[in-house]
Amino acid sequence: MSSTPPLTELEGAALALIKRETALTAYEIKEGFRRSPSSYWSGSAGAVYPMMKRLEGAGLVVSLDESSSRRPRKVFRLTNGGEAALRSWLIDEERAADAGYDPLRTRLPFLVHVERRAARELLDSVEARTREMPAPSEDRHAALVHESWRAMRLAWIAELKCQFG
Repeated sequence: MSSTPPLTELEGAALALIKRETALTAYEIKEGFRRSPSSYWSGSAGAVYPMMKRLEGAGLVVSLDESSSRRPRKVFRLTNGGEAALRSWLIDEERAADAGYDPLRTRLPFLVHVERRAARELLDSVEARTREMPAPSEDRHAALVHESWRAMRLAWIAELKCQFG
């Protein structure tokens, strides 16, 4: 049995970013989360830098000094243990099937406490924002996932709007 606890979603996503790019600085990881269309990810320096320290302490990443000037540049690469932890996180069906955090879904059961017009306006606004949300441009697969998510979300919103007239 592994002494390393299961990865958090943020840790798993960080390892996945490193895997995709081969090596990244903590700043590049932070920026990857900041550019995400989801506000669920905490891309703050206060979240990412300590996380990278923890992942390094757990032996899942190794840092290498790639400074070419006075400014330090520490890049992280996955270790064999990091590769194994990433694979376990990627195929964890129980956690992947979890409903997860969705601000709209959290609000829906309680929309009965506002006027129907206000609920409909919320859904109209969420629909418009969903349509306008740009797909990630980093890679083709991420863009395809985003487009699938957008299509499903728009279909769901259309169904909900019928309930609120």
